[in-house]
Amino acid sequence: MGIRIEFNEGEYLSGLSDVTEKLQEKVNDLKKKSVQGLKDALLFVASESQQKAPVEFGDLRGSVLVEIDDVRIAEGTQSGLSEEEKQQRRESGELSSDSGLGINIVSEEVPENGTTGRVSYNTVYAAVQHEQINYAHPRGGQAKYLEQVLTDEQDRILKIIAEEMWED
Repeated sequence: MGIRIEFNEGEYLSGLSDVTEKLQEKVNDLKKKSVQGLKDALLFVASESQQKAPVEFGDLRGSVLVEIDDVRIAEGTQSGLSEEEKQQRRESGELSSDSGLGINIVSEEVPENGTTGRVSYNTVYAAVQHEQINYAHPRGGQAKYLEQVLTDEQDRILKIIAEEMWED
């Protein structure tokens, strides 16, 4: 047989609103951290794939973009050569000392509830260079420069996201 305890109205839910408020703060914090983790992971993918992208004068590597929910977060640095200089170097066969490596953070802010991240390359030949496994790349880089990072580094990418979420 059970014992019945009588509570005055309001005593049995005392502190519930405080607990609910604290839990909501933690959920909101976790959302922010997951978006920051996504940003960190995307920047890692961009940097690693940029190093693997084929290079002639750095235009492909310099065209990398990082976005979260269509908000530009970072972009690659361009080779810094004028079109005239590029043409002269093409004609002379010179190697460019500037490979287009580097990423500029455009926005420190990330969308509060960002869910979709994207790393892309913005040249007309980016997809062809990515897919054509028979192309030679005498000045460095390779085909599947983006895909390989995603497959080879998938555990590290997930770890980057998770580390941000559990960091205090």
